[in-house]
Amino acid sequence: MAQSVSRRMALRGLAGAAGAVIFSPRARSGATSADHRRSIVSVSRSEADLVVPPDGEGFRYGTGYMFQAGPTQAGLMCNLRTEGFPVGDFEAGMDAVIFDDAAKINQPKPVPVTRTTKYADRITGRWRIVLKHGVKGGFVPFGAKRPDGSPHPFAGTGVTFCEALDFPMKGNGYYDKREKTRGMVRTTEVQHLAFDGKRFSVTGIETFTEAKPLRVAGTPWKIYCPSLRMGIPDGDDLLMAVAATTGSTRVWFAKPHTVGVSRWRCHQGRWRPVEFHPVDGDRKTSKRQVVYGVEVRLVPIEPTLIRDIDGSLLFSARFAYEAYDEHALRVWRSRDGADWKRIIESPETKGQAPVSINQAADGTPYLVSNPLGRERDRLVLWPLNDQRTGLLAPVLARDALEQFGPAPSGKAWFMDHPNAAVVRLADGHWHNLLVYRIMDRGEHSGRAPAKQTGLYVETVRSTGPEHPQWNF
Repeated sequence: MAQSVSRRMALRGLAGAAGAVIFSPRARSGATSADHRRSIVSVSRSEADLVVPPDGEGFRYGTGYMFQAGPTQAGLMCNLRTEGFPVGDFEAGMDAVIFDDAAKINQPKPVPVTRTTKYADRITGRWRIVLKHGVKGGFVPFGAKRPDGSPHPFAGTGVTFCEALDFPMKGNGYYDKREKTRGMVRTTEVQHLAFDGKRFSVTGIETFTEAKPLRVAGTPWKIYCPSLRMGIPDGDDLLMAVAATTGSTRVWFAKPHTVGVSRWRCHQGRWRPVEFHPVDGDRKTSKRQVVYGVEVRLVPIEPTLIRDIDGSLLFSARFAYEAYDEHALRVWRSRDGADWKRIIESPETKGQAPVSINQAADGTPYLVSNPLGRERDRLVLWPLNDQRTGLLAPVLARDALEQFGPAPSGKAWFMDHPNAAVVRLADGHWHNLLVYRIMDRGEHSGRAPAKQTGLYVETVRSTGPEHPQWNF
């Protein structure tokens, strides 16, 4: 016990020296004088909005990413997962759904954005499979206007991208994660998007390789992995949290790895990254760790970005391969998107799971993830206090174990990859919609999907006046 306490004190001292604010559970729960004006009060708990895609029963919808598509229409990027194979993270592609009523998300016809593909190597004849998932980016809604009321020059267009992981195919059509450091080829697929108020379409797809990477022009930075949520506007441009490197893009956990903010600009009908500003990077772990035969480093992954109500930028990321970092919640802040300071660090708060920073319809910023000690079967929101120096008491989104009981496989529920967006719908109001998946972790071993498996969209309710995200 004494050694554990000493270790925690030492870690807190190191974190404090890095410029973050370390605070106790009591401080995290402390109310502020403005709580009655602007605060998160509850989260809805609905049934799954999307379950079986048009591709058939061998697939399920899972994670999703929300964006504004038109003046009163939202878009949802819907990730597909392949079921029935003994491997985890067997993703199958992405659909887009456009809707104007959160109660009717399952009614519009999904539009395919990209799909996992299979092909035979032209030299060896051996079959390979290319996984495509986690498609995120940014979109300028159809009908959007600049602050001065003039039409946004790129309204109705956007861009998304994803990692395309190319593996030797096994058995009757699956892959082996161990090939990530041997036979895998990593490319980046960029999808160009358009919406005219009625029809959403993919207007072009580009593939970037190790030899021809998705590079920020005039810099050594290569962008290869998107955020855990959609990007935000900045003038006529889009800002996105991304992962980037100046080295190889092949094995992300064993190379120079940095998360930060990229600026994307539209030129001749194509969105391209024109700037990248680092926020945090990889570093050596305290103890040597080897994954799939490769020594790994402590790496920040799945970054997210929002604009606070005062105009500043808030950034968060998840860390992997070091216990302290995996369980800490962190937030950085910037006035200009270039210079960043860590403003919040909450140790031993989060489970080993994805986390994102978002904001309610009234502008209240919050982190959402799984609390420490509950695997991924409990989901909560941690609002930031008014001073942006700490977190308030968590707001429960859902407790899967309490509501559903144990998962059919006997393993944990996976209720994860939560992220949200504020969108205006047909009722003329701005809504904060939280998206996450639920699945039985046994599905990663080939078990049949649980009846709760699917993509969930919930409403985060807040008390303050609506804070519009776009001008129409």
